[in-house]
Amino acid sequence: MEVEAYVLLRGIHNVLRWVVLVVAVAAIAGAWHGVFKKRAFEAGDRLRTVGYVAVMHLQLLLGLVLYAQSPIVRAAFQDFGAAMGNRTLRFFAVEHITMMILAVIVVQVGSILAKRADEDEKKHKRAAICFTLGLVFILAGMPWAGPWMPTFSTP
Repeated sequence: MEVEAYVLLRGIHNVLRWVVLVVAVAAIAGAWHGVFKKRAFEAGDRLRTVGYVAVMHLQLLLGLVLYAQSPIVRAAFQDFGAAMGNRTLRFFAVEHITMMILAVIVVQVGSILAKRADEDEKKHKRAAICFTLGLVFILAGMPWAGPWMPTFSTP
């Protein structure tokens, strides 16, 4: 992959993180609102659920492409033992990808469990718990020290 394409995808991945966070908060708020208000699981709830899962999968796909092309990850794999002693290399080679894959799995499982539940209360509760846990993984795995907005310069 050319450097320009890598930088563009990294910028898109960076912008998409904010979309993920907004959609996550909307899905979580809707699910917990359904739990506390004991309301029916409606079309809007399903739309927020599908939206959350969809942006998570898109972000994961972009992230996997970037992971395979990342100069930071490549440097980490040159001497993986030494990389574990370097905070930045360890974060991008192991911690970030692990937390994000866990987040996608938990959100996907929450969506499936909510869909399969036979009562609206269970749908909301399962979604609320799994979606919130997914957001915790996302927040724990985000690169907070990096640029908060996309940078389209070479790595």
